[in-house]
Amino acid sequence: MEFVVYRCVKDPDYFLITNAENAAALSGSECPNGGELERLGEFSELGEDRVAFNEDIAKSAIRKQGYYRIEAKSFDPVAAAEPDVLP
Repeated sequence: MEFVVYRCVKDPDYFLITNAENAAALSGSECPNGGELERLGEFSELGEDRVAFNEDIAKSAIRKQGYYRIEAKSFDPVAAAEPDVLP
């Protein structure tokens, strides 16, 4: 399976993963706060080497509902971190 990966623009820690057959039906309404989707690309299966998500769970969710949604906490930890203040 080729995974098509989108990121929720309003909620950048959320990603929607689908396949080519379901990509056209996907919309930002699947994001927690709605909004637009940013297409990140297409990626082949890597099996056990993939660390970002479990491909078997993703494929099962895509078959059942057309997409798999994951949350990647602290996707942008530098921007979210409070700056250090020197005394």
